[in-house]
Amino acid sequence: MQDIYEKILREGYGLKYYSGTRTRTGLICKTDQGLRELKKARTNKQKILFAHTIKRCLYRNGFSTLCLFHTAQDGNPFFVWDGTCYTLEDVMPGKALDTETAQDWQDGACLMGKMHIAAKGFAITEDLAQADQLPSLWNKRITELIKIKKRIEKQGKYSSLDLVVLQYFAPFYEQAKRAITALQAEGYPAFYQAEQKNGVFCHNQLKGSNFYRHPDHSLWIGGFEHCSADTFLLDVVYYIKRLWRKTDGDQKLTAQVLATYEQEKPMTETEHRLLLPLTTYPEKFLQLVHENYNKRRVCVSPAMQQHLAQTAEEEMQIGKLEKFLQEYYR
Repeated sequence: MQDIYEKILREGYGLKYYSGTRTRTGLICKTDQGLRELKKARTNKQKILFAHTIKRCLYRNGFSTLCLFHTAQDGNPFFVWDGTCYTLEDVMPGKALDTETAQDWQDGACLMGKMHIAAKGFAITEDLAQADQLPSLWNKRITELIKIKKRIEKQGKYSSLDLVVLQYFAPFYEQAKRAITALQAEGYPAFYQAEQKNGVFCHNQLKGSNFYRHPDHSLWIGGFEHCSADTFLLDVVYYIKRLWRKTDGDQKLTAQVLATYEQEKPMTETEHRLLLPLTTYPEKFLQLVHENYNKRRVCVSPAMQQHLAQTAEEEMQIGKLEKFLQEYYR
């Protein structure tokens, strides 16, 4: 493997490799130009180019608590070796957050707000723009859930996974239908189109493992490889739902985090109203059902059943978050 790293750094980036240390995210390489982190890309070239464009926009607008991609000698923010895509960045300062304190949650919300403000005017070119797939995807998942339930009931003999689906079908079906109705009523398609024209993106991975605490106590952010041309609002939704799950529905901290975010980037009344359906929809549960019932499997493992059951319990708690948000934005 060392020979491969040497060739990638030499032929791809014109660097001399001395030694390397494996990390959770890649390989920290000691080179003739200092330390660099070499990563095997977990996504495709188009998404790396998208992330590269976003990073440069943010950095240009004063958001500097991130690490830019180094461009390879061919001008791309990646290098392809033997069919595999690699990226190279400076080493992220500090350590990733293993656990998140109340202050970490608030600092993360502050950083998210600053990042979204710095992305203002981000030009989404025609090849990067994407159609609004949310309402159609949600409807597709509900239709799929109904079909899976009918298929299970026809069998007569239920697996442990089937029992979890049957147990939670009614509440999640109603929850999903209510969310879709509200999403359309609040004009999400028009909102999405307007956001695309203004230039936005969604990081999609604002969580502890992508937050790094610098020695000077500032917070840095990584994980841009998974971002998409979606709305800022989805970042807020994912962040709040994760906070609610991780803190057992801490209302005080949730209110503080929302207030901290809005100190940096105030939300409109439309965004406040859209938070409700976007938060209410049981996305994680329906996604797991989709994955478990649309791939060939010989048997149902206890881990699969436990994961789905745990996710269902977590999603049930989101109903309390919906009530909290209704009161908070009243």
